[in-house]
Amino acid sequence: MRLLPTFFAAASLSFTLVADSLAEEAGMATGYPPFQFSQDGEPAGFDVDVVRAVFNYLGKDLNLHQYDWDNVVSLLRYGELDLAIGMESTEARQAYFDFSQPYYHRLATLFVLDQESSPESVRKLVSKRISGDRHSVLEQYLTELGLHNAIRIQQADSKKEAMTQLAIGEVEAVIMPEKVGLYLADEIGVNVRILWQPQIRVPVSFAVKTDNTELLGHINRALQHLEDSGELDSIRQRWNIQHWVTSYTPN
Repeated sequence: MRLLPTFFAAASLSFTLVADSLAEEAGMATGYPPFQFSQDGEPAGFDVDVVRAVFNYLGKDLNLHQYDWDNVVSLLRYGELDLAIGMESTEARQAYFDFSQPYYHRLATLFVLDQESSPESVRKLVSKRISGDRHSVLEQYLTELGLHNAIRIQQADSKKEAMTQLAIGEVEAVIMPEKVGLYLADEIGVNVRILWQPQIRVPVSFAVKTDNTELLGHINRALQHLEDSGELDSIRQRWNIQHWVTSYTPN
């Protein structure tokens, strides 16, 4: 199995820096609490606990690497990673990756500062700057409303950076999952309000490079076992993650 450049932060599930040649290489984001973040220099979050449970069940080793999210996506696409944890399964991404069955859903949200001068509608963001992910569901909806080219969407290296940009006035709004936004606003000490939240529950899965059917099959088998045994629900409860039951059709 490949080894990623040593200047990137890397940790196995036992959080050692020794790479096993039989281990799978996985990527995760930083600054995306409570799903994926760094705590005392180590990977932490709901997605980390889930991937630990999956690979414990499979009896396989895993090297878990933390990057900004764009690097995770690029490294997976070009084969330097075997999987990415906690990736939203969107139509645009399905052109490049295959996705496991979803193990939770996120509620996409557009936040602004909770103050009188903040925009009162999405259309008031025309000519303004907002921070958001590429290929996010809300970006797709802005396109459908004909506002995508009228609102300047920029990307931050992490959701924490994006929330900080909102707090100091560098952007007028931020796109992120509801739980992430509320967590970070509380951590930074800024008051925010929800400007827009279409009731779209975005499925979140493990992503593998297209046609890596063997690894995908192992992950799905483990996820189904964790669901059936109740272990996945225990992890959700530990992180206060709500679970919406939906049907799943394998890729």
